[in-house]
Amino acid sequence: MLNSTLLFGSIFLSLILTGYMENIFIVLATLIFYKQIIVDRNYKYMAYGIIIAFIGVNIITVSIFRNKITTKEITPLENQEETVVLLVSEGESKNYNLKERASEIYFEKGLLSYVTTIKDLYTYKMYYEKLGSSNFKNDSEYIASSLREKLGKDYKVVNSYLYSYPYFENSIEDIISKGYKNIIICPMFMTEGEDFNILIKRYEKLNLSTYNLNQVEILDTFYKSNNLALLYKDEILKNITTKNKDIGVLLVGFQNENNLEQDILFREKIRDYILQDEKNSYIQIKLPLLENNKKDIIKCGEELLEYGIDGLYIVLPTSIIDSIYTKNLVDSILNELDMGNTKFYYIDTDKKYDLIVEEIFNRISLLSQIGG
Repeated sequence: MLNSTLLFGSIFLSLILTGYMENIFIVLATLIFYKQIIVDRNYKYMAYGIIIAFIGVNIITVSIFRNKITTKEITPLENQEETVVLLVSEGESKNYNLKERASEIYFEKGLLSYVTTIKDLYTYKMYYEKLGSSNFKNDSEYIASSLREKLGKDYKVVNSYLYSYPYFENSIEDIISKGYKNIIICPMFMTEGEDFNILIKRYEKLNLSTYNLNQVEILDTFYKSNNLALLYKDEILKNITTKNKDIGVLLVGFQNENNLEQDILFREKIRDYILQDEKNSYIQIKLPLLENNKKDIIKCGEELLEYGIDGLYIVLPTSIIDSIYTKNLVDSILNELDMGNTKFYYIDTDKKYDLIVEEIFNRISLLSQIGG
């Protein structure tokens, strides 16, 4: 049984590790396989080995490998006058990071992560191998630096993340320890969905009321933003160059990650902005969800084909900062849609981050006016 467990344990570890560690476990699995299966022809306890190895690797990964966020007792320094704007997003390393991704899986799935971690980590690993690297933190820093410049010297803008360094809790700890008394937390999410709820739970655990702060404000998510919806409307219409022909648009939502009602409201807002002008009546719009392995998206695309559309445009408007996950989604949708002779395109807007900066700036300015 021991050899069977080591065999499958090595296979599972090779699936989630990278570099020389992946190679070590591939070699180890090969040697054990050769000795047990080819030489000894010993198939006994194979089923037990799979089960024990699967459970063991999942438990070890979640319990030992994942990053554990620790906080320490805070002793604030002399009071600082500036207001800190803390941008909080999911976070994602440039390259595949097992510890960070294991932490994300644990926060999102809780006890279920002890069953799904191998599968989920392997999926993330394949995303990186397929697409190369993630620009998430570069994009986050672009937003932070642009907002920093716009707000001026009275504000300090800091990036923090839920699932990557610097973690949200550690950033709060650092801010308070340096003597800052005014904090504005900006959740970088479209809706009050899964990540937003995780943020609020982790924020409440910090019990910031014990630190005698002057102000802690949490800004709204972005689904109510008319300007952001108008930006997507303008970008879609700008990209549709074929006039007087039937065009299909898929405004894709995220059911699992986002608050479904808010996600739909934002996409409906974009749709309504497009269709309120009669000259855009040739555009057929569907609002599919990312669920059932993209079947909803494929189905909506096929339904639009039945209208005889001449072109299909795909938009993911409810993701604030593009992750390796969303980029893989776009790539897989484009590969799996069988459009025949119909051309299809992916629309993103390079102005999105600038508008998000403007949106945050306006909200903070309004907050400052209300506060007097």
